[in-house]
Amino acid sequence: MTGRRSYTREERLDRACLRVAMVIRGLWEERGSSDTRLLEGLLLPDELTVVGRSRALHDGEPRRREHVVPRRVIVVECHEMLARGATDEAIAAFIRDHTKIVLITAAEAERLDRADELGLRQTMPKDWLFGGDVFRRLAEANIQWNPLDDASSEPLTIE
Repeated sequence: MTGRRSYTREERLDRACLRVAMVIRGLWEERGSSDTRLLEGLLLPDELTVVGRSRALHDGEPRRREHVVPRRVIVVECHEMLARGATDEAIAAFIRDHTKIVLITAAEAERLDRADELGLRQTMPKDWLFGGDVFRRLAEANIQWNPLDDASSEPLTIE
């Protein structure tokens, strides 16, 4: 019997996205739908998906984990891909390209979400297409952010 293998962050992300794709496929085949929570926590941990932090966010301040492309948008497209016959590997690559989180302030989240503001809580801007800038919602809300250091091996703590 061999010991456990060590995986790089990139390998763990690839494996996690493939697991999510397979679960989405299974649920879609059985029920015709799946759940946006599959793009969270246990299957796809923050340490693999948080890519940045708002420049307006201060230490100790409440923060919001903002999926740059809403989970609903991603899952609906995964279902469309399944209907078109996409493989688990293609869906996993799509999930990897679109599931990214930036930590933002409560005020920035409100600006994104509120219908009387941008109204982009579960949608992308109307003229946005897959293959376009995944950070477009943040740009529309004038949220300036800095990428996190990918080389960091320290675990990410989300308060």
